[in-house]
Amino acid sequence: MYAFKGDRIHVHDQHADGTRDAVVISGDYSDGRPPYWVRWTDTGQEDLLYPSPDDFIAHAGPAYPLEDEPRLVVAPVLV
Repeated sequence: MYAFKGDRIHVHDQHADGTRDAVVISGDYSDGRPPYWVRWTDTGQEDLLYPSPDDFIAHAGPAYPLEDEPRLVVAPVLV
């Protein structure tokens, strides 16, 4: 899981039986690994967030690296 500035994280809230949305304002790592500094859309509060596997990230721009696309590996063939 990775996210960058501007991405939205939809967090499943187990206590309220719903979801909360947060916007990534920065991250500690340049490759998009958690944790992320986020701003909650409902309160405006800023927090450090480690997303759970139940959470969903909606990328604001092109996804990097591609998570859901198969990777093609090319190897030379001697003839």
